[in-house]
Amino acid sequence: MKKYCKIPFLVLLAVLTVPCFFSCSDDTEDVVVNMNPPQYESVSGKYEITDSSSPYASIELGASGDYVVIKRSGGYAVSSLQKGNLFSRKAPASRAVTYDNVVYGTYIQIDDETFNLEGFGVIQLKSNGGQGITDVIIKPNGGNEMTFAVKKAETMGDDDLTNALCRTWKVTNIHERGYDSYDGEYDDTYTPDEYYGAISEVMFSKSGTFLSFYNDNEIEAHFWKWENQGERQIRYSWDNVWNNDDEEGNFTVNFSSDNRLTIHEYYRDYETGEWYESTVELVEKNPSGSDGDEGDVTVPTDRTPVERVFTGKLVSEVDDHGLDKFVYENGFLTQVDDGDGYKITFEYYYLDPDKQTSDPDVRYTRERADGSVSYIYDVWLNELGFARRIDSKHNDEYGGFEFQSTCEYDEEGHLVYMNEGREEREYSLVWTDGDISHIDIQGSHTQSTDFSYSETLNDNNLMFFYDIYDMDIEELKYLYWAGLLGVSPKHLVTMSNSDDEHYQFEWESDKVLYRSDGGNSWTDLIHL
Repeated sequence: MKKYCKIPFLVLLAVLTVPCFFSCSDDTEDVVVNMNPPQYESVSGKYEITDSSSPYASIELGASGDYVVIKRSGGYAVSSLQKGNLFSRKAPASRAVTYDNVVYGTYIQIDDETFNLEGFGVIQLKSNGGQGITDVIIKPNGGNEMTFAVKKAETMGDDDLTNALCRTWKVTNIHERGYDSYDGEYDDTYTPDEYYGAISEVMFSKSGTFLSFYNDNEIEAHFWKWENQGERQIRYSWDNVWNNDDEEGNFTVNFSSDNRLTIHEYYRDYETGEWYESTVELVEKNPSGSDGDEGDVTVPTDRTPVERVFTGKLVSEVDDHGLDKFVYENGFLTQVDDGDGYKITFEYYYLDPDKQTSDPDVRYTRERADGSVSYIYDVWLNELGFARRIDSKHNDEYGGFEFQSTCEYDEEGHLVYMNEGREEREYSLVWTDGDISHIDIQGSHTQSTDFSYSETLNDNNLMFFYDIYDMDIEELKYLYWAGLLGVSPKHLVTMSNSDDEHYQFEWESDKVLYRSDGGNSWTDLIHL
């Protein structure tokens, strides 16, 4: 039995290797799944810098939110005989990596022409009338602003197969079998988590870029094109010179209806008798939605989110693990100012009748005092108008990170489940007679807590996730004050009891106090 550190559909074939093609079924006339476009499909593209004085040769924005910057001093490909790595991806908390002449990471779109390339800097793509993108302004982290002329690289055709393929994919399963002169026959199936050195992600772009990522922090770069589109056969190359030589290889692809991709390769070396067959199963990374999911949700517009949730007096500021001041306009939360000089702005895209199904329904962006973007949260709503999926991208001095959160609600709009995503904390909420009676927390912090209530109505619909319900949901709390995270408990909570902590709560007009169960003195907990 043998496991390959680099799966051979990404390893160059020997001169005498004879490729054979097949698909997972005999029916190659199947219609390609009509997959929703990736989140950044509309802005994706490779921009080649034509000014030879530039330290950079090209900048590419991938459709799934990944970027690749090629430095002028080197090219894209590496030698197959050297089996070199184009660049390495380090810890997933920092998605930006520089290796040799390439910078790779994730990016955030700030506006129509501005993009924050995490770990690299900010770029602006400038157009000249109807001539498309003609210049790029580069503001590298810690460097001086530069402007260079660019031209957009040619792209593949806009057909169903190419549209379905060109995005980033995560490997879920690998099956390989074959024969080599050293180990003999082998047949093995495994996941990337089970084998160090296995492939974990693959990215295709319409500019012909083909990147493969491995869980030993290595990345390889290739180019691709259709060899026989009718048979779903792809040819890849390390040097982008198509001479049908040993710098190239082939594999086939097939799609399924649940945003999944299957890659097959088979080859035989008739000189040595060695042969190899692989099947790699992949699922779309960060899908923007699927048929029957994003596209079928009708967000209610009869009332604003704030009107649906807050039936009493709106609070203008809250100090729940940090002071926040709220700005409401026409029934919408439009801005939050916190005590640290940050500003959060909300945009409600679902009100636009021309919104694409792949676009978020709501976005909120946090800016630092200097105007730079700290994070962006993209929110998709359910049929009740509450957040069900939240994709967030954070930018910091280490390059940034991203994660996805999901929420579920009952028919009355109570939040009953949340996967916070950042640390895989999961919250399960039990509601009894309109109040949260029990919360289970699983993940990095495990806890079970029961809650008791007075008969006093929660007239102002107050909900304090962190300081009362011990839900460390970070910036997701702003969704509640925007009316997007479900409805509040019906009554005012008076007590919480977990395995080792017991607290009492007392409510006043402008604050909430607490004390340990049995304690004598009350302490300010939350200010309104």
